[in-house]
Amino acid sequence: MKASVIVLFFSSLFGLNVSVYRYHFLVNETLTFQEAQQRCIQHYDYLSTVRSKDLQDLSSNSLIKEDSFWIGVQRDSANYFKWIWSEGGEATIKFWALGEPDGDKCGAVRKSTLTLFARPCDNHFRFYCMKVYELIVVHQKSTWEEALEYCRQNYIDLAIIHSEDIMEEAKINSTVADTDEVWTGLRFLAGHWFWVNGADFGYNVWSSDGEIQCPAMNQRCGVFDRTQGVCKPTDCERRLNFLCVKAKYED
Repeated sequence: MKASVIVLFFSSLFGLNVSVYRYHFLVNETLTFQEAQQRCIQHYDYLSTVRSKDLQDLSSNSLIKEDSFWIGVQRDSANYFKWIWSEGGEATIKFWALGEPDGDKCGAVRKSTLTLFARPCDNHFRFYCMKVYELIVVHQKSTWEEALEYCRQNYIDLAIIHSEDIMEEAKINSTVADTDEVWTGLRFLAGHWFWVNGADFGYNVWSSDGEIQCPAMNQRCGVFDRTQGVCKPTDCERRLNFLCVKAKYED
């Protein structure tokens, strides 16, 4: 498979009551819809489920040479008027082009208009695959280090909250926690705050008071306060519930 470029988005799954976030990968290869779907299943999860607000970023990738690319939506073989996502679930599309869908069976985005067209499935386009993840609350009370170890042993990592969408997912999912504050992958070491997976720290997770530049020695781990909807520094030895990142579709 040719080199892929990663684009990161966060979203809620259309039509289902599960909160998830997605990494979208542009596969720089032109395939039919079915070939693209198989390639995604082999190396990722599925062809991408996207929202209308994602289209600008997906379409701006300079590796897309044609005016169209596949996403993971197709006509339901059992119901001509129904469209479904490759990962499952009915697709309620808000970004069909005028007059679409026509009689073709597979969905391709036209990047020049940021709209969706029905296309013959044997057309050859580049395409986006996705990996899908979700946040889960672990209902045990652990220190920050214990929480980090648990998440990495049983799932992927402690929660990384570095976009507005994932902040919303943290707010929703943390409502079932037994503690008002839950551990995240936020840590202060060597003079700065960072996410334990190395993710960019550009998104502001703090309250209106802003980031604490030099926290006390016992205030150097980050929690998400579900009552206030912000992250705060606290003692790493406190015992709290925590948010882990989990792969939605296990290998």
